[in-house]
Amino acid sequence: MKHPTISRTAGACAAAVLLAACASSSSGGGGSASSSGPVSYGVLSCFTGRLASLGQAMLQGAKVAQSEINSAGGVLSRKIQLVTGDTSCDVADGVTATNQMLTKNVSGVIGPETQEINGVEPILDSNHIVDEFQGGDTARDHQSDPYFFRDSPSDSQLGVAMALYAHNKGYKRAVMLFYSDPAAQTFLKPVANTFTKLGGTILKTIIVTPDQTSYLSQVRQALSFHPQVIFTQEDPPTAAVLFREIKQLGGQSIPWIGTDVTSGSDYLKAIGYATAHAHLTSVFGTSVTGQASSAFLGLFNKLYPSQKSAGPLANANYAYDALISLALAGDYAKSTDGTTVAHDMTKVTNPPGTACFTYAACLKLLKAGTKINYEGASGGLDYNKYHNTFGAYGAFQSSAAGLEQQVSVMSASALAAATP
Repeated sequence: MKHPTISRTAGACAAAVLLAACASSSSGGGGSASSSGPVSYGVLSCFTGRLASLGQAMLQGAKVAQSEINSAGGVLSRKIQLVTGDTSCDVADGVTATNQMLTKNVSGVIGPETQEINGVEPILDSNHIVDEFQGGDTARDHQSDPYFFRDSPSDSQLGVAMALYAHNKGYKRAVMLFYSDPAAQTFLKPVANTFTKLGGTILKTIIVTPDQTSYLSQVRQALSFHPQVIFTQEDPPTAAVLFREIKQLGGQSIPWIGTDVTSGSDYLKAIGYATAHAHLTSVFGTSVTGQASSAFLGLFNKLYPSQKSAGPLANANYAYDALISLALAGDYAKSTDGTTVAHDMTKVTNPPGTACFTYAACLKLLKAGTKINYEGASGGLDYNKYHNTFGAYGAFQSSAAGLEQQVSVMSASALAAATP
């Protein structure tokens, strides 16, 4: 089976539509309020603002997992429901959204993805709620919070993947051009260190303030070093200006390598599909071939038939795996209590154990008293002692119509070998 195409096209559901679709199932009591009522899980992300595409993907993956879990009878024979919270990728808004979510008695949380985790984490910890963080913050690479699990790889690994892809393409001279957002700054060290280890040279690192009307001085500086490639992440309005001025100054032939943010439909629109197709490669975690990925894609196609040709949104597979693993941990623990679930999470995700690839198959094994090792749609969900995981990354390029298509894959073992 080929690696699936993952899309962030303009045709993807808007965040408001997704939120509305979830509203009917996110009211009422939470999962721990009653032993017979539904179990509630929170989906906490940016559903509005310039990174709303992150929330769209997270909710999409969670809804696929919800369908799979409920079709198999639910958690502890109780159906699950999703409660959404919009952080707007802001710490203060994240605190408000989390406190509102707690009134729904959630038994676990998927998300968030950016710096709002710093306000969210203390609230979830004090309430003993497991959090499946979806962000890449490198400060979490050696964390010790017992309620914190990250099933999506760290930005340190994404930075490694960006540099490895550039190395595989034969690039030796690079400029790093990033905006000043803290989430983007975490890429600088892993990209630079890996690219240097692989024999490349970082000619210059340029940091720009977002959403300015012109970056001509920074663009001239970047071009003066004659790079073979530009590593980047910035928001869509900033990207629109940068790519336009690069072209004005004759640098349109230089390839750019970006992150999952640069694959968003709003980003591709901002710079133009033709420009993205010709010059931009986005790197982010990819589904791997296997039974879990096939099950995820098959159910996705049933739930989202109009999006079958485009495929799931980037990173939806991580949210899918996060919800499945939370549910299985609850089944193993015979409880939705956060402290118990946190203690038992690795007992359903890590070896040793019988490999299983769908919620129904894993649940059947658990009911038979068999130790399981859930293998997810995003790859092996094996948490290390810091509750972090590692997985494959893909390189994606946009078609002329704005559809992201995978052009290369870098395995977890290749990334481990490249890591400084």
